Amino acid sequence: MIQIKKVDETNSAQVIETLEADVLRHVFAFYDIQHDKEHTLMHAGFSGNRVEGYVLTYTATDVLSVVLECQPEIAGTLLEKAPENHFIMHTPPNLLPEVQKRFPSERHYLESWMMVKKGEANFFKSDCVRKLQKNGADASLLVGLFSTRKDRPEKAQKKYLEWIGKMPIYGVVLDDGLVAYAGSFIQLPQVWMIGGVYTDPNLRNRGYGTLATSAITEEALRNAQAAALFARSDNYSAVRVYEKIGYRKIGEKMWVDVGTGLKP
Repeated sequence: MIQIKKVDETNSAQVIETLEADVLRHVFAFYDIQHDKEHTLMHAGFSGNRVEGYVLTYTATDVLSVVLECQPEIAGTLLEKAPENHFIMHTPPNLLPEVQKRFPSERHYLESWMMVKKGEANFFKSDCVRKLQKNGADASLLVGLFSTRKDRPEKAQKKYLEWIGKMPIYGVVLDDGLVAYAGSFIQLPQVWMIGGVYTDPNLRNRGYGTLATSAITEEALRNAQAAALFARSDNYSAVRVYEKIGYRKIGEKMWVDVGTGLKP
């Protein structure tokens, strides 16, 4: 019989050991439970000493982020520990029917899970690419670029300064300001997760996204065995950019919107 328990100091070592056996698959949970406990709420299904799955809610982002990983037969029970509304969930495609039972008004999008290993990447260089610094000037650059993205909540400059302080971010800086950026929100020896890739909509198809993604990937592969990211499967231009750098599809995930209206 599987018991659902909150993950705390009494059982976290057991959970971490399970996650470590496949860090790439469980990268969000593996990182959050160790490096940001304050913002991480996790429930796991235990069968004796074996961890059969989990649901994790991460609270530090503007919108709650939920990760569900388990066998379908216990998904419904674990989902009882998820928020009631207004969150984004990441889960394998085979669990979508269980998610839909619990949240029938959800909207979902298929994402390609892509990875490049050390020694397999192609890097693209330019003098207009640089690492953003922990200062107000570069935070202002991010504010300016992010103001062109109408599908995400607005953030204050202070928030961006905190963001730069927590994660490495590379930007393409021209005379008119920052036109593209890409960063890494998880850094582990096994893998860096790349995210936040964005280019000003008026300046796309000029290679700026490739330059920013290439730069953060290069730093990632100096420090980890692999770099990984997610791309919406029907965003063919983004997928082509990542493939140019050397990323290859290794699987799929569902990006599930429950009440936020956001899209990947």
